[in-house]
Amino acid sequence: MNYFIETIGCQMNMCESDKLGLALSTYGVSKVNILQEANIVILNTCSIRAQSEQKAFSFLGRAEEFKQDNPNTKIIVMGCMAERIGFEIKRRFKSVDLIIVSKDIDNAVFKIADLCNLYNYNYSFNKIEDFPNIIRYVTIMRGCDNYCSYCVVPFVRGREISLNDLDILEESSLLVKKGAKEIMLLGQNVNSYRYKDFNFISLIKNIATINDLERIRFMTNHPKDLSDELIGMMATESKVCSHIHLPMQSASNKILKAMNRKYSYGHYIDLVKKLRMAIPDISITTDIIVGFPGETKEDFEETFKAVKEIRFGGLYVFRYSPRPNTKAANMPDSVSLEEKKRRHRLILEESNKISVEIAASMVGSTQQVLAEKIENGIIEARTRGGRKVFVKCSNEKDLGRHLNVTIKEAKINSLFGNII
Repeated sequence: MNYFIETIGCQMNMCESDKLGLALSTYGVSKVNILQEANIVILNTCSIRAQSEQKAFSFLGRAEEFKQDNPNTKIIVMGCMAERIGFEIKRRFKSVDLIIVSKDIDNAVFKIADLCNLYNYNYSFNKIEDFPNIIRYVTIMRGCDNYCSYCVVPFVRGREISLNDLDILEESSLLVKKGAKEIMLLGQNVNSYRYKDFNFISLIKNIATINDLERIRFMTNHPKDLSDELIGMMATESKVCSHIHLPMQSASNKILKAMNRKYSYGHYIDLVKKLRMAIPDISITTDIIVGFPGETKEDFEETFKAVKEIRFGGLYVFRYSPRPNTKAANMPDSVSLEEKKRRHRLILEESNKISVEIAASMVGSTQQVLAEKIENGIIEARTRGGRKVFVKCSNEKDLGRHLNVTIKEAKINSLFGNII
């Protein structure tokens, strides 16, 4: 049997899809990259924004058409949308065979095995033989306790739970033994990780002891919980990359309060200064929401000014859309769609301009990169700060290795160079 999986949403969803695919492989099911070649079609969904849900509905429409000509195909929907509106999905798409809610994600492979009669093998994570990816995701916590007024995550993923530190270490060690060189630790707010006596700093220090592990990244961080101790550890632990994703969302204190973010812009900018003082080459990336209820032109200008002054290494900007059950859904949506689009465009244009300038400043420098992929004689690698680098390659053994590269050319999101 073959499976096709479509993943919409964050790195957490990518991690869950990855693990599910690996688990299915232990049942003798092979992955295909074309929906039309699959016996099992899986959609991993996101509810964080209305656009994500529209993408899911569009995919289900295509899958339903495919199933009409291939009635033995099984269609499975999992993730946050399944948790939030699983009944509605089943009502709209009669072709869907199975709904797996996000709170039951650990049992997904067993539910699919029952549905598809996959009884030839016993599930074992250790049975998996090949891990072709150099970068692997490891979930360290689930759920969220922050209840930002715009965010549906606590309602679909539940309250915050930190996973067993020994299980995390075992999984990370196994992934490295199978070829991973970089581990990305995932949680809705990794800074608040705590399992018994283990906090996030202790967890990173333990993972850093894994032999043959080259790099550690983590996301997402919450400004209200990012400590001086974590910044200090990032500056001294050689395996931790000089990159942090630190969502700002807005630079207006009025809007931050309405969002229930629990920090001021002054606190955020102090964190930026501390990070750059401790780690001069750090790349700081962020998330921004424009058009939040009550956001005036003056509020937006504060955010736009912050983007210009902070000069993020990259950012994701989103137009606000109300999500069910959130407090913001009851606030008047006071910004027109056209104005949201205008603000979105201005932030994105400024961010792209800054990215070009930062990339151009790296031309002529030597960067240490980790080779992630090799295709058609070209290595796709990444700097410690997270920028993609492309170099010509004549040696397949360079995959997974640290390489020193002289940067010769820069584009908005990519660098090009030669191996020294």
